[in-house]
Amino acid sequence: MENFEKPNIISEVAINKNSQKFLPRNIQIELNTVLKNKLFRFYNEMKDEMNRPLAMKKFDSMMNDLKGERMKNLYMFRRAGNHIVNLLCHSIPPEIIYAIDNHVPTNVCMAAGELEMYADSYTKGMCPLTRSMIGLNNTGMCVFFNVADYAIGNELCCSIKKTTDIFNETCNDLKLFLLESKENNGNIEVNSKGFVEWVNLISEGKGFNKENFIAYAKLFSEIRSTYKQILQLRKSANPPINGRNSLWIQQLFLVSEPNELLSSLNFLKTELEDNIKNDIGFNKSLRKKRVMLISPRTMTPFAEIFRIIENTDAVIVAEEMCMGISNVTYDINELLSIFENNNDSFEEPVRYMLETLDRSECSCSNGFDINRILDKIKEYRVDAVINFSFKNCPCMEHKIQEISEKLNEHGVPVKNIISDYLEIYDNADNHTKEIKTFLNI
Repeated sequence: MENFEKPNIISEVAINKNSQKFLPRNIQIELNTVLKNKLFRFYNEMKDEMNRPLAMKKFDSMMNDLKGERMKNLYMFRRAGNHIVNLLCHSIPPEIIYAIDNHVPTNVCMAAGELEMYADSYTKGMCPLTRSMIGLNNTGMCVFFNVADYAIGNELCCSIKKTTDIFNETCNDLKLFLLESKENNGNIEVNSKGFVEWVNLISEGKGFNKENFIAYAKLFSEIRSTYKQILQLRKSANPPINGRNSLWIQQLFLVSEPNELLSSLNFLKTELEDNIKNDIGFNKSLRKKRVMLISPRTMTPFAEIFRIIENTDAVIVAEEMCMGISNVTYDINELLSIFENNNDSFEEPVRYMLETLDRSECSCSNGFDINRILDKIKEYRVDAVINFSFKNCPCMEHKIQEISEKLNEHGVPVKNIISDYLEIYDNADNHTKEIKTFLNI
Protein backbone atom coordinates (compact mmCIF):
# COMPACT_ATOMS: atom_id res chain seq x y z
CA MET A 1 0.00 0.00 0.00
CA GLU A 2 2.99 2.27 -0.47
CA ASN A 3 1.20 4.39 -3.08
CA PHE A 4 -1.13 5.69 -0.36
CA GLU A 5 1.96 7.23 1.23
CA LYS A 6 2.32 9.58 -1.76
CA PRO A 7 0.06 12.59 -1.16
CA ASN A 8 1.46 14.49 -4.14
CA ILE A 9 -0.76 12.52 -6.51
CA ILE A 10 -3.90 14.15 -5.08
CA SER A 11 -3.81 17.38 -7.07
CA GLU A 12 -1.10 16.57 -9.60
CA VAL A 13 -3.48 14.36 -11.59
CA ALA A 14 -5.98 17.20 -12.03
CA ILE A 15 -7.11 17.73 -15.63
CA ASN A 16 -8.65 21.08 -16.64
CA LYS A 17 -9.52 21.86 -13.02
CA ASN A 18 -9.59 25.17 -11.25
CA SER A 19 -6.77 24.38 -8.86
CA GLN A 20 -7.25 27.69 -7.07
CA LYS A 21 -10.13 26.11 -5.19
CA PHE A 22 -7.89 23.25 -3.97
CA LEU A 23 -6.58 23.25 -0.44
CA PRO A 24 -2.92 24.19 0.02
CA ARG A 25 -0.60 21.22 -0.35
CA ASN A 26 0.37 21.10 3.34
CA ILE A 27 -3.30 20.90 4.41
CA GLN A 28 -3.99 18.26 1.77
CA ILE A 29 -1.12 16.22 3.16
CA GLU A 30 -2.40 16.55 6.73
CA LEU A 31 -5.91 15.46 5.77
CA ASN A 32 -4.62 12.68 3.55
CA THR A 33 -2.58 11.35 6.49
CA VAL A 34 -5.67 11.20 8.71
CA LEU A 35 -7.69 9.36 6.05
CA LYS A 36 -4.78 7.09 5.18
CA ASN A 37 -4.27 6.08 8.81
CA LYS A 38 -7.90 4.97 9.09
CA LEU A 39 -7.54 2.90 5.95
CA PHE A 40 -4.25 1.42 7.11
CA ARG A 41 -5.66 0.39 10.49
CA PHE A 42 -8.41 -1.53 8.70
CA TYR A 43 -5.98 -2.99 6.17
CA ASN A 44 -3.30 -3.99 8.68
CA GLU A 45 -5.77 -5.81 10.91
CA MET A 46 -7.26 -7.58 7.91
CA LYS A 47 -4.00 -8.67 6.28
CA ASP A 48 -2.75 -10.16 9.58
CA GLU A 49 -5.85 -12.33 10.07
CA MET A 50 -5.27 -16.05 10.45
CA ASN A 51 -6.37 -18.07 7.41
CA ARG A 52 -6.72 -15.02 5.20
CA PRO A 53 -6.81 -16.32 1.60
CA LEU A 54 -3.49 -15.92 -0.19
CA ALA A 55 -5.32 -14.63 -3.26
CA MET A 56 -6.29 -11.52 -1.28
CA LYS A 57 -2.76 -10.23 -1.85
CA LYS A 58 -3.77 -9.61 -5.47
CA PHE A 59 -6.62 -7.40 -4.28
CA ASP A 60 -4.24 -5.61 -1.91
CA SER A 61 -2.04 -4.86 -4.92
CA MET A 62 -5.02 -3.64 -6.95
CA MET A 63 -6.09 -1.36 -4.11
CA ASN A 64 -2.56 0.02 -3.91
CA ASP A 65 -2.58 0.63 -7.67
CA LEU A 66 -5.58 2.94 -7.35
CA LYS A 67 -3.00 5.60 -6.53
CA GLY A 68 -0.40 4.07 -8.80
CA GLU A 69 -0.70 2.34 -12.15
CA ARG A 70 -4.50 2.54 -12.40
CA MET A 71 -4.54 6.27 -11.69
CA LYS A 72 -1.61 6.83 -14.08
CA ASN A 73 -3.50 4.99 -16.84
CA LEU A 74 -6.69 7.02 -16.23
CA TYR A 75 -4.67 10.24 -16.25
CA MET A 76 -2.94 9.38 -19.54
CA PHE A 77 -6.27 8.22 -21.05
CA ARG A 78 -7.86 11.56 -20.18
CA ARG A 79 -4.82 13.56 -21.26
CA ALA A 80 -4.99 11.90 -24.68
CA GLY A 81 -8.39 13.53 -25.21
CA ASN A 82 -10.64 10.76 -23.93
CA HIS A 83 -13.13 11.13 -21.08
CA ILE A 84 -13.61 9.92 -17.50
CA VAL A 85 -17.18 9.80 -16.18
CA ASN A 86 -17.71 9.84 -12.41
CA LEU A 87 -20.54 7.65 -11.13
CA LEU A 88 -22.20 9.33 -8.16
CA CYS A 89 -24.68 6.52 -7.60
CA HIS A 90 -24.36 2.72 -7.49
CA SER A 91 -27.64 2.26 -9.34
CA ILE A 92 -25.88 3.24 -12.59
CA PRO A 93 -24.08 0.20 -14.07
CA PRO A 94 -20.53 1.08 -15.20
CA GLU A 95 -20.89 -0.99 -18.37
CA ILE A 96 -23.33 1.56 -19.74
CA ILE A 97 -20.51 4.14 -19.75
CA TYR A 98 -17.93 1.73 -21.20
CA ALA A 99 -20.41 1.34 -24.08
CA ILE A 100 -19.59 4.92 -25.16
CA ASP A 101 -16.42 5.05 -27.24
CA ASN A 102 -13.50 6.80 -25.52
CA HIS A 103 -15.30 7.00 -22.15
CA VAL A 104 -14.37 5.17 -18.95
CA PRO A 105 -16.42 5.24 -15.72
CA THR A 106 -15.06 5.39 -12.20
CA ASN A 107 -16.45 5.86 -8.74
CA VAL A 108 -15.58 8.88 -6.63
CA CYS A 109 -14.42 9.33 -3.04
CA MET A 110 -17.34 9.64 -0.62
CA ALA A 111 -15.91 8.69 2.73
CA ALA A 112 -14.16 11.51 4.51
CA GLY A 113 -16.02 13.15 7.37
CA GLU A 114 -13.03 15.45 7.84
CA LEU A 115 -13.89 17.08 4.48
CA GLU A 116 -17.52 17.84 5.33
CA MET A 117 -16.52 21.16 6.90
CA TYR A 118 -15.49 22.35 3.44
CA ALA A 119 -19.08 21.91 2.25
CA ASP A 120 -20.87 23.11 5.40
CA SER A 121 -22.31 26.32 3.98
CA TYR A 122 -24.62 24.54 1.53
CA THR A 123 -24.96 20.93 2.66
CA LYS A 124 -26.67 21.28 6.03
CA GLY A 125 -29.10 18.46 6.62
CA MET A 126 -27.70 16.23 3.85
CA CYS A 127 -26.35 12.75 4.52
CA PRO A 128 -22.64 12.32 5.40
CA LEU A 129 -21.96 10.52 2.13
CA THR A 130 -22.95 13.46 -0.07
CA ARG A 131 -21.55 16.12 2.31
CA SER A 132 -18.23 14.30 2.23
CA MET A 133 -18.34 13.87 -1.54
CA ILE A 134 -18.93 17.59 -2.11
CA GLY A 135 -16.16 18.49 0.33
CA LEU A 136 -13.75 16.16 -1.45
CA ASN A 137 -14.51 17.74 -4.81
CA ASN A 138 -14.34 21.31 -3.49
CA THR A 139 -10.89 20.79 -2.01
CA GLY A 140 -9.30 18.75 -4.80
CA MET A 141 -8.85 15.81 -2.42
CA CYS A 142 -10.44 13.16 -4.67
CA VAL A 143 -8.18 11.93 -7.46
CA PHE A 144 -11.15 10.52 -9.41
CA PHE A 145 -12.91 13.89 -9.44
CA ASN A 146 -9.63 15.47 -10.53
CA VAL A 147 -9.28 13.40 -13.71
CA ALA A 148 -12.95 13.54 -14.76
CA ASP A 149 -14.87 15.98 -16.90
CA TYR A 150 -18.32 14.35 -16.59
CA ALA A 151 -20.36 12.99 -13.70
CA ILE A 152 -23.72 11.26 -13.52
CA GLY A 153 -26.15 10.88 -10.62
CA ASN A 154 -29.59 9.38 -10.12
CA GLU A 155 -32.50 11.34 -8.69
CA LEU A 156 -33.80 8.23 -6.92
CA CYS A 157 -31.65 9.50 -4.05
CA CYS A 158 -32.79 12.93 -2.87
CA SER A 159 -29.31 13.73 -1.55
CA ILE A 160 -27.66 12.85 -4.87
CA LYS A 161 -30.20 15.11 -6.60
CA LYS A 162 -29.25 17.95 -4.25
CA THR A 163 -25.58 17.17 -4.85
CA THR A 164 -25.90 17.59 -8.61
CA ASP A 165 -27.73 20.89 -8.06
CA ILE A 166 -24.90 22.08 -5.81
CA PHE A 167 -22.22 20.97 -8.27
CA ASN A 168 -23.99 22.80 -11.08
CA GLU A 169 -23.97 25.98 -8.99
CA THR A 170 -20.46 25.75 -7.56
CA CYS A 171 -18.38 23.68 -9.97
CA ASN A 172 -17.70 24.84 -13.53
CA ASP A 173 -15.11 22.19 -14.38
CA LEU A 174 -17.37 19.13 -14.09
CA LYS A 175 -20.38 18.67 -16.37
CA LEU A 176 -23.14 16.77 -14.61
CA PHE A 177 -26.13 14.75 -15.73
CA LEU A 178 -28.99 13.73 -13.45
CA LEU A 179 -30.81 10.58 -14.49
CA GLU A 180 -34.56 11.09 -14.16
CA SER A 181 -35.86 8.16 -12.11
CA LYS A 182 -38.78 7.50 -9.83
CA GLU A 183 -40.49 4.69 -7.95
CA ASN A 184 -44.02 3.90 -9.06
CA ASN A 185 -46.07 1.11 -7.46
CA GLY A 186 -42.98 -0.81 -6.47
CA ASN A 187 -41.25 -0.36 -9.81
CA ILE A 188 -38.42 1.95 -10.84
CA GLU A 189 -39.09 4.07 -13.91
CA VAL A 190 -36.27 5.76 -15.83
CA ASN A 191 -36.27 8.39 -18.56
CA SER A 192 -34.06 6.39 -20.92
CA LYS A 193 -34.71 8.81 -23.78
CA GLY A 194 -33.13 11.64 -21.78
CA PHE A 195 -30.13 9.47 -20.95
CA VAL A 196 -29.60 8.46 -24.60
CA GLU A 197 -29.82 12.13 -25.61
CA TRP A 198 -27.12 12.99 -23.04
CA VAL A 199 -24.88 10.22 -24.38
CA ASN A 200 -25.33 11.57 -27.91
CA LEU A 201 -24.40 15.03 -26.64
CA ILE A 202 -21.16 14.09 -24.85
CA SER A 203 -20.12 11.73 -27.66
CA GLU A 204 -20.68 14.41 -30.31
CA GLY A 205 -23.47 12.46 -31.97
CA LYS A 206 -21.78 9.05 -32.01
CA GLY A 207 -23.95 7.64 -29.20
CA PHE A 208 -23.45 4.11 -27.93
CA ASN A 209 -21.24 1.55 -29.58
CA LYS A 210 -23.55 -1.48 -29.85
CA GLU A 211 -20.68 -3.97 -29.98
CA ASN A 212 -19.11 -2.48 -26.84
CA PHE A 213 -22.51 -2.25 -25.13
CA ILE A 214 -23.06 -5.98 -25.51
CA ALA A 215 -19.44 -6.93 -24.78
CA TYR A 216 -19.25 -4.95 -21.54
CA ALA A 217 -22.72 -6.08 -20.47
CA LYS A 218 -21.50 -9.68 -20.81
CA LEU A 219 -18.26 -8.88 -18.99
CA PHE A 220 -19.90 -7.16 -16.04
CA SER A 221 -22.62 -9.81 -15.82
CA GLU A 222 -19.86 -12.37 -15.43
CA ILE A 223 -18.10 -10.18 -12.84
CA ARG A 224 -21.28 -9.82 -10.79
CA SER A 225 -21.97 -13.54 -11.06
CA THR A 226 -18.47 -14.34 -9.81
CA TYR A 227 -18.83 -11.91 -6.90
CA LYS A 228 -22.10 -13.58 -5.93
CA GLN A 229 -20.54 -17.04 -6.09
CA ILE A 230 -17.72 -15.88 -3.82
CA LEU A 231 -20.04 -14.22 -1.31
CA GLN A 232 -22.34 -17.24 -1.24
CA LEU A 233 -19.44 -19.43 -0.09
CA ARG A 234 -19.99 -17.86 3.34
CA LYS A 235 -22.95 -20.17 3.77
CA SER A 236 -20.32 -22.66 4.89
CA ALA A 237 -20.18 -23.35 8.64
CA ASN A 238 -16.53 -22.27 8.50
CA PRO A 239 -16.72 -19.43 5.94
CA PRO A 240 -13.55 -19.16 3.83
CA ILE A 241 -13.85 -15.36 3.64
CA ASN A 242 -15.14 -12.92 6.24
CA GLY A 243 -16.89 -9.55 6.05
CA ARG A 244 -13.79 -7.36 5.99
CA ASN A 245 -12.21 -9.22 3.09
CA SER A 246 -15.57 -9.38 1.30
CA LEU A 247 -15.88 -5.62 1.58
CA TRP A 248 -12.29 -5.16 0.38
CA ILE A 249 -12.92 -7.00 -2.89
CA GLN A 250 -16.25 -5.23 -3.46
CA GLN A 251 -14.64 -1.80 -3.05
CA LEU A 252 -12.66 -2.46 -6.23
CA PHE A 253 -15.72 -3.09 -8.41
CA LEU A 254 -16.17 0.45 -9.75
CA VAL A 255 -12.56 1.59 -9.87
CA SER A 256 -10.54 -1.33 -11.27
CA GLU A 257 -9.91 -2.39 -14.84
CA PRO A 258 -12.73 -4.96 -15.32
CA ASN A 259 -10.79 -7.74 -17.06
CA GLU A 260 -8.11 -7.70 -14.36
CA LEU A 261 -10.82 -7.69 -11.71
CA LEU A 262 -12.57 -10.73 -13.19
CA SER A 263 -9.30 -12.67 -13.42
CA SER A 264 -8.52 -11.90 -9.76
CA LEU A 265 -12.03 -12.89 -8.65
CA ASN A 266 -11.79 -16.25 -10.41
CA PHE A 267 -8.40 -16.88 -8.82
CA LEU A 268 -9.83 -16.08 -5.38
CA LYS A 269 -12.93 -18.22 -5.94
CA THR A 270 -10.80 -21.27 -6.75
CA GLU A 271 -8.79 -20.86 -3.55
CA LEU A 272 -11.92 -20.34 -1.43
CA GLU A 273 -13.55 -23.48 -2.81
CA ASP A 274 -10.39 -25.44 -1.97
CA ASN A 275 -10.36 -23.91 1.53
CA ILE A 276 -13.90 -25.12 2.15
CA LYS A 277 -12.85 -28.65 1.21
CA ASN A 278 -9.89 -28.39 3.59
CA ASP A 279 -11.92 -26.72 6.38
CA ILE A 280 -9.84 -23.51 6.26
CA GLY A 281 -11.81 -20.43 7.22
CA PHE A 282 -12.75 -17.76 9.70
CA ASN A 283 -14.86 -19.81 12.11
CA LYS A 284 -12.92 -23.01 12.67
CA SER A 285 -14.24 -23.32 16.23
CA LEU A 286 -17.83 -22.72 15.03
CA ARG A 287 -18.26 -20.46 18.06
CA LYS A 288 -18.34 -17.06 16.37
CA LYS A 289 -21.72 -15.38 16.00
CA ARG A 290 -22.81 -15.17 12.37
CA VAL A 291 -24.03 -11.67 11.49
CA MET A 292 -25.98 -10.21 8.59
CA LEU A 293 -25.27 -6.52 7.96
CA ILE A 294 -27.90 -4.40 6.22
CA SER A 295 -26.37 -1.10 5.19
CA PRO A 296 -26.23 1.55 2.45
CA ARG A 297 -23.21 1.69 0.15
CA THR A 298 -20.03 1.78 2.20
CA MET A 299 -16.86 3.34 0.83
CA THR A 300 -13.20 2.97 1.69
CA PRO A 301 -11.90 4.04 4.15
CA PHE A 302 -15.24 4.09 5.93
CA ALA A 303 -15.32 0.40 6.76
CA GLU A 304 -15.46 0.91 10.51
CA ILE A 305 -18.78 -0.85 10.97
CA PHE A 306 -17.25 -4.02 9.48
CA ARG A 307 -14.17 -3.63 11.65
CA ILE A 308 -16.17 -3.09 14.85
CA ILE A 309 -18.45 -6.08 14.30
CA GLU A 310 -15.67 -8.52 13.48
CA ASN A 311 -13.45 -7.25 16.29
CA THR A 312 -16.14 -8.48 18.70
CA ASP A 313 -15.22 -12.01 17.56
CA ALA A 314 -18.23 -12.25 15.27
CA VAL A 315 -18.11 -12.94 11.53
CA ILE A 316 -20.18 -11.14 8.89
CA VAL A 317 -21.56 -13.84 6.60
CA ALA A 318 -24.07 -11.83 4.57
CA GLU A 319 -24.82 -8.26 3.58
CA GLU A 320 -27.61 -6.33 1.94
CA MET A 321 -26.03 -3.18 0.47
CA CYS A 322 -25.85 -1.40 -2.86
CA MET A 323 -22.31 -1.55 -4.19
CA GLY A 324 -23.37 -1.80 -7.84
CA ILE A 325 -23.00 -5.58 -7.65
CA SER A 326 -25.97 -7.41 -6.15
CA ASN A 327 -28.40 -4.50 -6.56
CA VAL A 328 -28.01 -4.50 -10.39
CA THR A 329 -29.97 -7.54 -11.54
CA TYR A 330 -30.67 -7.37 -15.28
CA ASP A 331 -30.44 -10.68 -17.15
CA ILE A 332 -27.89 -10.66 -19.97
CA ASN A 333 -29.99 -12.97 -22.15
CA GLU A 334 -33.03 -10.74 -21.76
CA LEU A 335 -30.88 -7.72 -22.65
CA LEU A 336 -29.64 -9.45 -25.83
CA SER A 337 -33.23 -10.30 -26.75
CA ILE A 338 -34.24 -6.66 -26.37
CA PHE A 339 -31.39 -5.62 -28.63
CA GLU A 340 -32.54 -8.12 -31.29
CA ASN A 341 -36.08 -6.71 -31.21
CA ASN A 342 -35.14 -3.03 -31.28
CA ASN A 343 -32.83 -2.78 -34.27
CA ASP A 344 -30.39 0.06 -33.63
CA SER A 345 -32.44 1.85 -30.95
CA PHE A 346 -30.83 2.01 -27.51
CA GLU A 347 -33.76 3.38 -25.51
CA GLU A 348 -35.29 0.00 -24.61
CA PRO A 349 -31.99 -1.74 -23.71
CA VAL A 350 -30.97 1.27 -21.62
CA ARG A 351 -34.35 1.38 -19.89
CA TYR A 352 -34.20 -2.33 -19.07
CA MET A 353 -30.66 -2.10 -17.71
CA LEU A 354 -31.35 0.97 -15.54
CA GLU A 355 -34.78 -0.10 -14.28
CA THR A 356 -33.86 -3.67 -13.31
CA LEU A 357 -32.66 -2.98 -9.80
CA ASP A 358 -33.07 -4.95 -6.59
CA ARG A 359 -34.99 -2.48 -4.43
CA SER A 360 -34.17 -4.49 -1.30
CA GLU A 361 -30.45 -3.80 -1.76
CA CYS A 362 -30.84 -0.22 -2.97
CA SER A 363 -30.37 2.43 -0.28
CA CYS A 364 -32.28 4.90 -2.49
CA SER A 365 -35.44 2.78 -2.22
CA ASN A 366 -37.77 2.15 0.70
CA GLY A 367 -38.61 -1.24 -0.74
CA PHE A 368 -37.55 -4.56 0.76
CA ASP A 369 -38.69 -8.17 0.71
CA ILE A 370 -38.85 -9.45 4.28
CA ASN A 371 -39.40 -13.02 3.14
CA ARG A 372 -36.24 -12.92 1.08
CA ILE A 373 -34.31 -11.52 4.05
CA LEU A 374 -35.70 -14.29 6.25
CA ASP A 375 -34.72 -16.89 3.65
CA LYS A 376 -31.22 -15.44 3.55
CA ILE A 377 -30.99 -15.55 7.33
CA LYS A 378 -31.83 -19.25 7.18
CA GLU A 379 -29.50 -20.05 4.26
CA TYR A 380 -26.51 -18.30 5.84
CA ARG A 381 -27.33 -19.54 9.34
CA VAL A 382 -27.41 -15.98 10.66
CA ASP A 383 -27.53 -15.56 14.43
CA ALA A 384 -28.30 -11.84 14.46
CA VAL A 385 -28.87 -8.88 12.13
CA ILE A 386 -27.26 -5.45 12.45
CA ASN A 387 -28.87 -2.60 10.51
CA PHE A 388 -26.70 0.42 9.79
CA SER A 389 -27.74 3.78 8.35
CA PHE A 390 -26.12 7.15 7.81
CA LYS A 391 -27.59 10.08 9.69
CA ASN A 392 -29.86 12.33 7.61
CA CYS A 393 -30.73 9.54 5.20
CA PRO A 394 -34.50 9.39 5.76
CA CYS A 395 -35.01 6.64 3.18
CA MET A 396 -32.51 4.25 4.77
CA GLU A 397 -33.50 5.16 8.35
CA HIS A 398 -37.13 4.40 7.55
CA LYS A 399 -36.16 1.20 5.78
CA ILE A 400 -34.06 -0.27 8.59
CA GLN A 401 -36.72 0.63 11.14
CA GLU A 402 -39.35 -1.28 9.18
CA ILE A 403 -37.00 -4.22 8.63
CA SER A 404 -36.22 -4.25 12.35
CA GLU A 405 -39.91 -4.36 13.27
CA LYS A 406 -40.56 -7.24 10.85
CA LEU A 407 -37.55 -9.22 12.11
CA ASN A 408 -38.66 -8.73 15.71
CA GLU A 409 -42.04 -10.23 14.76
CA HIS A 410 -40.17 -13.32 13.56
CA GLY A 411 -37.98 -13.55 16.65
CA VAL A 412 -34.74 -12.55 14.89
CA PRO A 413 -32.28 -10.62 17.11
CA VAL A 414 -31.71 -7.24 15.44
CA LYS A 415 -29.87 -4.02 16.35
CA ASN A 416 -30.05 -0.64 14.58
CA ILE A 417 -27.08 1.76 14.44
CA ILE A 418 -27.34 5.26 12.96
CA SER A 419 -24.13 7.25 12.65
CA ASP A 420 -21.99 9.47 10.47
CA TYR A 421 -18.39 9.18 9.30
CA LEU A 422 -16.69 10.80 12.28
CA GLU A 423 -19.01 9.65 15.05
CA ILE A 424 -18.60 5.95 14.38
CA TYR A 425 -14.82 6.32 14.75
CA ASP A 426 -15.13 8.52 17.84
CA ASN A 427 -17.60 6.11 19.46
CA ALA A 428 -16.00 2.87 18.28
CA ASP A 429 -15.40 1.61 21.83
CA ASN A 430 -19.01 2.20 22.83
CA HIS A 431 -20.33 0.57 19.67
CA THR A 432 -18.07 -2.42 20.31
CA LYS A 433 -19.41 -2.83 23.86
CA GLU A 434 -23.01 -2.48 22.68
CA ILE A 435 -22.56 -5.05 19.91
CA LYS A 436 -20.81 -7.47 22.26
CA THR A 437 -23.73 -7.17 24.68
CA PHE A 438 -26.23 -7.57 21.82
CA LEU A 439 -24.46 -10.70 20.52
CA ASN A 440 -23.89 -12.09 24.05
CA ILE A 441 -20.15 -12.27 23.45
